[in-house]
Amino acid sequence: MFKDNIIAELKQKINNDPDNIDNYKNLANYYIGCDDLNNAASVYEEILRKNEDDFQSLINLGSIYFFKKMYLEAIDCYNKSAQIEPDNYATYYNLANVYAEIENFENALANYKKALEINPDKPDTYSALGYLYSDIGNYQKAIEYYNKAIVLEGDNPENYISIANIKQKLNDPKDALSYYEKAYNLNSKDSKACLCLANMYAELKDFQKAQEFYEKTIELAPDYYSAWVCRAIAYSDEGKTQDVIPLLKQAIEINPDKPNAYILLANILIDEKRYEEGIAVYKTAQKILHNDAKISTFIANAYVMLKNYTQAVKYYKKAMKQAPRDNEIKLIYLEMINAYIERKSKKE
Repeated sequence: MFKDNIIAELKQKINNDPDNIDNYKNLANYYIGCDDLNNAASVYEEILRKNEDDFQSLINLGSIYFFKKMYLEAIDCYNKSAQIEPDNYATYYNLANVYAEIENFENALANYKKALEINPDKPDTYSALGYLYSDIGNYQKAIEYYNKAIVLEGDNPENYISIANIKQKLNDPKDALSYYEKAYNLNSKDSKACLCLANMYAELKDFQKAQEFYEKTIELAPDYYSAWVCRAIAYSDEGKTQDVIPLLKQAIEINPDKPNAYILLANILIDEKRYEEGIAVYKTAQKILHNDAKISTFIANAYVMLKNYTQAVKYYKKAMKQAPRDNEIKLIYLEMINAYIERKSKKE
């Protein structure tokens, strides 16, 4: 009710003074504050019909389009803003972000570099370039730009985490651990840095340290879905399967719309020969993933273990329909059929 009253008041101001652009901007800003991007976009579009050269409205509308994955519309807004203020950092940085998102490396790179020409002291641009180069596998360049961001913004754990992630890809666990530790030491309350450090220790098979940092992560962020899932995986790798199931169930409770925990839980249940339970959990994951071929194959495999070949055939056929070019699924299906026929013939 309070929100409706404010919106009504702002709209009344527009009706009373339709030529005052500030009234429109106040309404658009309020919509953004309420996460009502559709209505905010409509107001900015109205502002631009009245004044197509309103720079800030073009930038804001471009950002809304970007968030809504309307990339061509976002590019159009930012290109128009560049014509109005050709030396504005925000235009080129935002334009580069759009091109990076649609994997147009050349245009993304050109616009990030243009943004740096205008303002070479923005650490976000160096971080974005680091991410861009990392994404195409040029890790040396990526590290170079992340380090430049660190020089400008040394207290941001995210840049250290990004370098650590690259070090892992380069099979350099010692350096990766060092950078994760730097990120954590910068801010021991950063749950992401804490989780990364836990995962690194788990990868290094130092499970005692790993569990210590998983515990800290969960203390910092009790509803951090990934922390519960990663901790469960670490326990599984450690061979402590009895601790895995409650962790995965907690992850599911935190976010019932993510499939990972369901799949891992089903795998554990199947390993424990709790086939019916495992199949039920796989089927829940299948609903979330909207007919994923791999899940159908998992279900079929579980039915084979239950010797329910009718259901196994049904789900193998479903998997082949969902992924008609996946020869591995076809091979598994044929092997199952041949084994079933062989068993049948021996009985006869």
